[in-house]
Amino acid sequence: MTAAEPGRDIRRVLRVSVTAVVAVGLVLALVAARDEPVELLFYFTVQVNLAYLVVLLAGGGDRLRTALTVYLVGTAVVFVLVLANPWSRYAMVANADARETISDAGNLLLHVVAPPLAAAHWLSRRPRVALRPAYAVGLLGYPLLWLTVILLRGALKGGEDRYLYPFLDVPRLGYPTVALNAVLFAVSLLVIALTAVHLTRRHAR
Repeated sequence: MTAAEPGRDIRRVLRVSVTAVVAVGLVLALVAARDEPVELLFYFTVQVNLAYLVVLLAGGGDRLRTALTVYLVGTAVVFVLVLANPWSRYAMVANADARETISDAGNLLLHVVAPPLAAAHWLSRRPRVALRPAYAVGLLGYPLLWLTVILLRGALKGGEDRYLYPFLDVPRLGYPTVALNAVLFAVSLLVIALTAVHLTRRHAR
């Protein structure tokens, strides 16, 4: 056995594990949202996990893998500290019925289990070429586009949950608070992205 073989085995295990977790999590999310499956596709977490699953199965470049890993870690931070935190003003409390149990299981897999596995997989296959800080700033483009679509959709569509997340609920919070929340989340995501960039620069030395 060569020195590289244990590393390949670890990467293989991580890849299979995170692929299974993401796939099962997405299936559970779809089952929980069976009455409105199209609505599910607007969620940032679902979009990122779908894209990440495609990359895991079909392959993708280092920059794309890094971007999706950063987004996954970002969703974990928001979920744990904001949405699933009972002391947060934006906590989303689920009802204890069978459908919510399925939804909770999907959320747990996609927000809590998949992101650290994805981060570990990325660390085991860090890009060989160092990324620049400008790349980290560029990663804010997709979340900004997503936010724009959600706000426009919320303004044009009726319904209590049309803004998807409580921290984007314009009728309840107003645009200034929503904008502040968006800036705070953008800063958090930028810190994660800059950390990834720093790790690639150390790896490339």
